[in-house]
Amino acid sequence: MPINYRFQFRWWQAVAGVLLSLLIWANWDAPEMHHFVRPAEMTVWQLAPLHDAVTAQALQTLLAGEPGVSACAVSTRTGCVAFVYHPDEVTPQALYNAVGRYGAQVMNNPAAMPTPPIIRQCPVPTGYLLAIDHIRFALNLRRFFVSV
Repeated sequence: MPINYRFQFRWWQAVAGVLLSLLIWANWDAPEMHHFVRPAEMTVWQLAPLHDAVTAQALQTLLAGEPGVSACAVSTRTGCVAFVYHPDEVTPQALYNAVGRYGAQVMNNPAAMPTPPIIRQCPVPTGYLLAIDHIRFALNLRRFFVSV
């Protein structure tokens, strides 16, 4: 006696398949660590020659106390100042003004000036890539088991 079973495709099966595929895609890899920390940027500027290490240490202490600055280093040997800062709290222009306010002078350093990139860029807009990244993180269930 043959079994006469006919598969009937239903709309909810298609929706369930798509949702299950999205969930598997989002959980395939562990969540990226950049989702768990605030964004930070780094900049390095050439300073006018500093007189001694005490002046450099004092400048470093003052600049590290600026709001939005995570870390600051001033080198007397190279004459550079390096910042790690949070771009949502402070801008490079504010850092530049803070360096001048504390008595140091930033030399005209072309490497520190923002220039448009010369290489070819990705044709997909950055907003689309960030949206996909946020969706993947939101659907990733493994993020609940990550301890930072």
